[in-house]
Amino acid sequence: MAATRLAIVLWLALASVAAAEEPAPAQEPPAVQRDRRCENPGDPRRLYFECVGHDIDFLRQTLTRNLAGFRDVLRDLGIVPVASYTAQLLGNPSGGRSTGVSYAGTYALLLSWEAEKLLPVRGLSVNVGAAWSTGRDLSADDVGNVFSVQSAYTAPGGGTNNITLGPMYVQQVALDGALTLAVGRLSPASTFATMPVLNHYVNDGVAANPGSLAVNDPILASYPPGVEWGAQGVYYLTPRLQVAAGIFDTSVPAAAGAHGGHDFRLQQGSRGVLSIAQATYLLNHASTDAGLPGLYTLGGSYDSGRFQTLDEPAATETGLANLYVMIQQMVHREGGPGSRRGLTVWAEAALAPRSRVSALPVFAGAGLSYRGLAAGRPDDVASLGAIHGRFSRHLPGTSAETVIEANYGIAATPGLVITPTAQYVIRPAGVRHVPDALVLGVQATISF
Repeated sequence: MAATRLAIVLWLALASVAAAEEPAPAQEPPAVQRDRRCENPGDPRRLYFECVGHDIDFLRQTLTRNLAGFRDVLRDLGIVPVASYTAQLLGNPSGGRSTGVSYAGTYALLLSWEAEKLLPVRGLSVNVGAAWSTGRDLSADDVGNVFSVQSAYTAPGGGTNNITLGPMYVQQVALDGALTLAVGRLSPASTFATMPVLNHYVNDGVAANPGSLAVNDPILASYPPGVEWGAQGVYYLTPRLQVAAGIFDTSVPAAAGAHGGHDFRLQQGSRGVLSIAQATYLLNHASTDAGLPGLYTLGGSYDSGRFQTLDEPAATETGLANLYVMIQQMVHREGGPGSRRGLTVWAEAALAPRSRVSALPVFAGAGLSYRGLAAGRPDDVASLGAIHGRFSRHLPGTSAETVIEANYGIAATPGLVITPTAQYVIRPAGVRHVPDALVLGVQATISF
C-alpha cells in the first residue's frame, strides 16, 4: 500500500504547486528543450512521458494530417489524440530451434485532455491509452532467444487478438514546465531507462530500454501490455539537469496485460513496491546551444517483492535491484544548430547485483544511427547496434546471448516509416545446442 500512500501525498503536492504563482524563468524554459527529445510524438508506443500532450505538427508527422480541420477542433477543446500502427513481418531462414515466419502488430491510441479547459488548475491534464495487438512471437516460437527480435507486442496464445487498456493517469505540469507529476496507471519504461535513439531499432532488447531490465523484473516491461498503479515526477534542477523518481505497484499480471488491462486491483498476489530514480544531463539541448546534443543518464530500480531463486525454484528471496547507465551523443551534424541530420552514437550498460534472482546480471549495448545518410533523403535513418546479455551463473549450461541489428528506416511519406531489418542472434538463450540465427524482415510504422 506504500504506492497508494505516496500517490496521495504527491496529489496533495500537485494542488499546492499548481496554486502557487509560477516564477519567470531566468533561462530558456525546460519545456523548450524537452521538445528536442520528442522526435515523434505521433507514435504513442514511442512517446515519452514528458512528451505526452505536446502540440503535434500533424502535417509533417501523421499520415492523415489535419483531417479536414477536425484536429483543430479537438485542439480547441484541449484534446490531443495520437495513434499509430506498427507491423513487423520477420523470419529466420537459418538457425534457431526451427525456421519460421512471424507477424506481430499493434494499434495504439493515446488521448490527452487539458483539464484546465474546465477546471481552474493550470497545467492539469488527463491521459488515457489503449492498444490492440495481434500476431505471435518469432523468438518464443522459432528462434528460441531471450531478446525478442520483434518489439511489437504479440498477443498471448499465439495468433489471438488482445485489446488492452493502457496508461490512465492525471498529470500536473508546473513551474513553467520544470516540474511534471503524475498519479495513476503508468508505464515506468516510458519514463525511465530510455533514450530517443533506441526508437530506431526493431529488436525488443534494444527498443527502447536495456533488454535485461524486463527479463530480470517483469514490472519494468514497456507498454503495451504492462502498466502499474503508481506515482512519478520529473523535475529540471537546471535547464540541463533533469531528475526523475517514481514508485509503482508490483502486479505481475498487470505487467503482462492480464484481463485486458482493466483489472484495477493492487498487487494481485504480489508483494512490495518498485522504486526507481534517475538523473539525466542534457548537453546542448537549448536552442541557443551551438554544440552537438547529447544525453547522459544514470539510474537504478529496486523491487522489494519476493522472487524465485534460479537454482532452487521452490525457494525465494526478497529484493531485486537494477542499475543502468545510458549515453547518446551526436558526433557529426549536417546543417546548422538545431539540425537533426548527422551521426549519433550510443552506449548502455545494466547490472543486477543479485545474480541468484536475476537471470541477466550483466548487460551492455552500443551502436550508431545516421539521419540523412543518403543524398536527398534527409529523414531516413540508418542504424547499427549490438547488445550482449550474460546469464547468471545459477543457470547451468548457459553463457551469454548477443544480438546484432542493422536496419534502414525509410521515411516514405509523412507518418509512414518502412524499416527493412537484418538481425543476427549469437547463441540464442546462451546455450550451445541452438544454432546462431539469421533474422530478416521489415517493419512498417504508421502515425495517424
